[in-house]
Amino acid sequence: MRQLDIGTALSVIFEMPEFLKTLGFNNEPMWSISDANVSELEACLERPFQTFNGTELYPSAANKAAVLFYQIAKGHKLENGNKRTAVVLTLMFLFVNNLWLDMSSDAMYDLALSTANSKAKDKEVVMSKIEKVFGDHIKKISLLDKLFRQI
Repeated sequence: MRQLDIGTALSVIFEMPEFLKTLGFNNEPMWSISDANVSELEACLERPFQTFNGTELYPSAANKAAVLFYQIAKGHKLENGNKRTAVVLTLMFLFVNNLWLDMSSDAMYDLALSTANSKAKDKEVVMSKIEKVFGDHIKKISLLDKLFRQI
């Protein structure tokens, strides 16, 4: 799988107001990105690809997407917009890997909200829930889907 690079992630973040309108979120406030935010976001983008003794810690697309989503939604890497950023960057990560999350924007928002509001001690339970939801809703898309189909 391809990792979402920081340049692409930042481009997506800066384009988020327009993208969010397509998901039904209107007039959401924007936030500034500092050098510290960039470093923290970059760490979030790298986390799904961590290994231990040569073995991937997050081997499946659902695992990788879930850890990315959790780290951004729960980690409060930005002053504002962490849940929205988690949703959009997770979708972009899947998209660059020819995958998509076949979920409504309301369901994604609810998942982001419950993740952000969860207790730190419940991390494993929350991660399992996210992985299950993503595993049930990730679908493969083709290049033609990307070019001609409105996702």
